[in-house]
Amino acid sequence: MLVERDEQIAKLTAWVTGVARTHTATYSAGHAAARRNAPDDPVRAGRTAVVSGPVAAGKTALLHRVLELTAESGVRILSAVTSASEQHIPFGVVEELLRDTADTAGPLPLHGAAGNGELVPAQTLMAFHARLAGLVARGPVLIAIDDVQYADPQSLHCLLYALGRARSTAGGPALVVTRGPDAGAPAPRVLDELLRQAEGPHLRLGPLSARGVEELLAHRTGEGPLPAGAAPGPSRTARAAASLHTATGGNPLLVHSLLDDRVPRLRAGEAVDGSFPAGEQFVQNALICVHRTGAEGLRVAQGVALLGSASPRPLLARLVESDERTVAEVVDALGGTGILQGERFRHGTVRRAVLESLADDAVAALRRRAARLSYEAGAAPMVVAAHLLGQEPGLPDEDWVPGVLAAAAHTALASQRVEFAVRCLRLAEECSHDERERFQLRADMAKFIWRTKPSAWAQELQPLNAALRQGTLPVGDSLRLVGGLLWNGWIDDAASAIQHAVDGMPQPPDPTMTAQLSHVRILLASTYPTLLGLLDGALGPDDGAAARHTAEDGAMAGIRVLHGVLSAGTAAPGHRERAALDEDSALAAERILAGIRLTDETHFTIRACLLSLLYTERLGEAALWTDRLLDEAAAHDAPGWTAVMQAMRAHMALRRGEPAQARLLAEQALEQLTPHAWGVGIGMPLSALIEARTAMGDHEAAAALVDHPVPEKMLLTRYGLHYLYARGGHRLATGRHHAALTDFMACGRLMREWNMDREGLAPWRIGVAEASLALGARDQAERFAREQLARGPGPRVRGLALRVLAAARPLADRPALLDRAVTLLQEEGDAHELARTLTDLGTAYERLGDAAQGRSCTRRAWRIAEVRGAREGAPRSRTEPSETGITLPRAMPAPAPVPGAAVRTTRPSAASALTDAERRVASLAAHGYTNREIGAKLFITVSTVEQHLTRVYRKINITRRQDLPVSWESDVAHTA
Repeated sequence: MLVERDEQIAKLTAWVTGVARTHTATYSAGHAAARRNAPDDPVRAGRTAVVSGPVAAGKTALLHRVLELTAESGVRILSAVTSASEQHIPFGVVEELLRDTADTAGPLPLHGAAGNGELVPAQTLMAFHARLAGLVARGPVLIAIDDVQYADPQSLHCLLYALGRARSTAGGPALVVTRGPDAGAPAPRVLDELLRQAEGPHLRLGPLSARGVEELLAHRTGEGPLPAGAAPGPSRTARAAASLHTATGGNPLLVHSLLDDRVPRLRAGEAVDGSFPAGEQFVQNALICVHRTGAEGLRVAQGVALLGSASPRPLLARLVESDERTVAEVVDALGGTGILQGERFRHGTVRRAVLESLADDAVAALRRRAARLSYEAGAAPMVVAAHLLGQEPGLPDEDWVPGVLAAAAHTALASQRVEFAVRCLRLAEECSHDERERFQLRADMAKFIWRTKPSAWAQELQPLNAALRQGTLPVGDSLRLVGGLLWNGWIDDAASAIQHAVDGMPQPPDPTMTAQLSHVRILLASTYPTLLGLLDGALGPDDGAAARHTAEDGAMAGIRVLHGVLSAGTAAPGHRERAALDEDSALAAERILAGIRLTDETHFTIRACLLSLLYTERLGEAALWTDRLLDEAAAHDAPGWTAVMQAMRAHMALRRGEPAQARLLAEQALEQLTPHAWGVGIGMPLSALIEARTAMGDHEAAAALVDHPVPEKMLLTRYGLHYLYARGGHRLATGRHHAALTDFMACGRLMREWNMDREGLAPWRIGVAEASLALGARDQAERFAREQLARGPGPRVRGLALRVLAAARPLADRPALLDRAVTLLQEEGDAHELARTLTDLGTAYERLGDAAQGRSCTRRAWRIAEVRGAREGAPRSRTEPSETGITLPRAMPAPAPVPGAAVRTTRPSAASALTDAERRVASLAAHGYTNREIGAKLFITVSTVEQHLTRVYRKINITRRQDLPVSWESDVAHTA
């Protein structure tokens, strides 16, 4: 079926019919009279017609259709089909035209001797003309040649001579030819001269429009042709046709090919949709189109496929070793036939097929040439690197290659193409002849691999560590290796690296290396203090000048802030001084976080800043920053970064009384990385998970985690402190009180020795006090609790210390201490510890005879434990398990009032006087939510929350938050 060709068919049919009528008139009524009376005289209308267009536009099909329509006109057809492979056969077209005329006369003298400078002997020209004249005398003759651009020059000379003689005598045959592109091959002069004399119709075929593709698709699927004048509608066929047109550019052959590839699916009854995957037929015909664009078509197409674009043209021309004019012709022809769209391949499958047409060694050679030419032309490193990566083996042995690959790697990282960056660095290392350059490339590669594939990180460090042991690693590179060695627990190797750098320090000292040594010293002091002691002062004291340098360049600003936070627990002389230091440190950490983005160079600084906020108990700010950075890490597809920050976020959730969330975060962190990839850092997520499981009462799971093997060197690091504290908490909760006391005391001893005695890291004194209470040593418990309070901790830790102190004091002293603890924990939002404290307070009230107050506290503890998923915080007396697994209190009858006990009650009339807004705020406050959390849940300000609570207190006759009744049922209390 021919689509959108009706006009051209009509014109060419009329022209052929005119040839027949004119011949009849000429030979029956006299030449002059016939010319006056014949309106379609081919002499006036022209004896030569040309049909041109891009490859596979339907030129041949149109010619055949016209010849079918004019078969009854009496015109004798002499036809020939040419091809590029037969272009060099002399007189090939003439012999094909006259193949059915041999019976009328003897063979033509086609191979006689030519005169000087003659391509065709004169006798051959005259014989060919005479043969045609004899045929014309019997009836009209039409010569039809398909793909005339491939006709041999000898035959073209014969046609030019015969048609010229016919024109001078106003009689002779007519000629119709189809002509496609022959890009890159100059047309024979005789062909140009022949077609220049054409005075007949010149029909140019183009690709099908979207409407034409829709009409063809409708015919193929049996939906019938579109109504005349109808615009394509939003039907399924129209959408599929649009997809077809986009994939093929309207090339009829390619459209049919895609449909042919879908024939089995269509026969199975599948509806036509917009999905047309390229199949074997489509790819095969696309390659045919490429070959038929001209002698240089395939080579230029291969160059475009390799470069990915036909631009810039000078580069493409140099790559395929052709002139720019030829390249421009081929690119235009490929665009006209639908293979290219603009400067690029329209279909990736075709591009791959064109590349596969090259032999492997040819691809490598072409890629080498492309890389060199791109580099010489000043192309971007990413462009050059793409060619270098695709030609292994056989890279050009040139000095510029490693530098270009390294530059491309850093550019790729900026656009989050980490895998590409690692491939560039790996190849650059293989190509480099400079040993120091290779070490630097290996270090960069290891750093980038940590982001995306942390499990392979240790393996990447091994060659660098081997060079360190052999003494071949440059001094500067040895310092950059220290962090990786320490993380993997290779403490001895890290010590060797540091000593190697110290021994190799030039004289006078290099400022850059001095700053690096200062950075290493701070890293050791804040995370690996054991190694700092082993080096026995080799790094020297902390240098204030180096500190200022660090603060200016920001490379290690975060770790310096972290070191200040940890050491402030010992160095600050008083409460106010330490609080001021903490405030300054927290502000510095937030300034750093606000000024940098998450990259391979900054993620260590970011981690240190987040830990600084965690250890100074700025939990709200820490959680906010961590959540933002986790989103950024997810966008970077960086499991290494994500896992480390999830572990820190789990500790933040624990301190906000959210053990269920902490468990989820810690488990996700451990799933992101293998234990081997975690190195000594596994202490961070593992400790969070142990604490969370313990808080939720899942002691069996916590025990399995405690039994999990950990790196031997982990306990020599700050991560080991987290682990010791978590293990002590688990042992305390499971009745192993002596073992728990040992863990807490060991944790405290190390923290003091390492100059990081900071309760924000691990409140070990509270752990010692709780274990002492369990062992019956009340005096020791009170001493450690008071010692913790004397250090001026933050509100949350102060609340924890007050709860333990209350347990060590006489019963009459407990309510006041616990009441203060409840206030502090409620303000800080630690729901888990708040539930525990409320449970203790309820028990104290009950033992003192205030059963109503005791029940009120117990109910609040139950509600908080239920909402936050903390089993251990739930009341333990007179309990039964719930369906959710949280320990719930049994329903108890109201006890008889104790004589002399003042029991505060809430008048129903007063409670009913609350507005809806006041009831919602009071309900949330009764369930343990802080003012800030209430404001966030109800979308009101903290000030508005405070005003509502003030009015509630007045209306229901209470004076403090703890007296709010939890019996008010409100759905708001359980909404997120």
